[in-house]
Amino acid sequence: MPLLFLLLSACASEKNDPADTGADLDTAEDTDTPADTDTDTDTDADTDTDTDTDTDTAPLLDSVSVSWDPMDGKTLSLTTRQTVRFTVMAHYDDFSLVDVTAGATFTSSDEGVLKFYATGVGQPLGGGATDIVVNPNLRDGETPLVLPVTVSVVPAGPGDLAINELLADPATTADVNGDGAFDPVDDEFVEIANAADVTVDVSGVTLWDVDLLVPRHTFPDGTVLRAGEALVVFGGGDPSALSAPFASFFAASNADVGLRYGIAMNNEGDRCSLRAATGEEIGAAPYGDEGGADAIDDASLVLAPEVFGAVYTHHRYATGSVGDQSPGTFADGTAFPGPDGRYGP
Repeated sequence: MPLLFLLLSACASEKNDPADTGADLDTAEDTDTPADTDTDTDTDADTDTDTDTDTDTAPLLDSVSVSWDPMDGKTLSLTTRQTVRFTVMAHYDDFSLVDVTAGATFTSSDEGVLKFYATGVGQPLGGGATDIVVNPNLRDGETPLVLPVTVSVVPAGPGDLAINELLADPATTADVNGDGAFDPVDDEFVEIANAADVTVDVSGVTLWDVDLLVPRHTFPDGTVLRAGEALVVFGGGDPSALSAPFASFFAASNADVGLRYGIAMNNEGDRCSLRAATGEEIGAAPYGDEGGADAIDDASLVLAPEVFGAVYTHHRYATGSVGDQSPGTFADGTAFPGPDGRYGP
């Protein structure tokens, strides 16, 4: 018994020994702490409230001006040799200038004086006065600009007129001047065409024959020839029954006394010429024994090509001849009757 007691005592003593630190007395459970979850909650609440209140505005039309070339001070005075070109400018409140000619409208109050064949380009056609009305077409209800214009017709000069056709030997069966009877003097003719691209004044221009000292015909005051037109002078008779587009007809007006010379063209050859009112020769047509083309019996000589040609040929071979014709058709297919030597279709 004493041994058992000692053993039990020893066990009891070991259990209650406070100095024994070999045992783990920490009863708290060792756990891992989570990662740092502290988030930045500081948000930038400062928003840009500065808005652009500037708006772009188009420049406003302030005024419109018109200029022209050729320009002579502040008046618009032209001759028929001068084509006028207008320029329309828009003036804005930002001091800018814009050429608005292409969109403008141009009209003439008298197109017989000046006419517009292209935008902004006026072609004088006759003497007189007209108003040019310019509408810029930039805004509704705008007031058009009105420009007074005066045009004077220039006298015919060298190169302006061409002796386009001449008939020295009319066929005996032809009443060329249309007065109802054949006459070898009265039925001769000379056709004078405008070879310029402008209207010219033929007043006082004279037609001459090389052999005579007085003119065969003098055109009266007010005789004006536009581009594409012709004047036909017969040796005599009454051509008032004749009519043809773009042609005017005259009987020779001269100072012959006693004898009837008419326009005095010799069948074998001659030289017709034109003189300005000043006396200057401004055109001529030699033929036959005076030089140039051979004379033709019973038919006319015509420039080839017409008006602008340098040589004369039988009218049968002149393309689109508007002078005397033999039966057949024109180049455009239009039929014409009449014997050789008859003027016109």
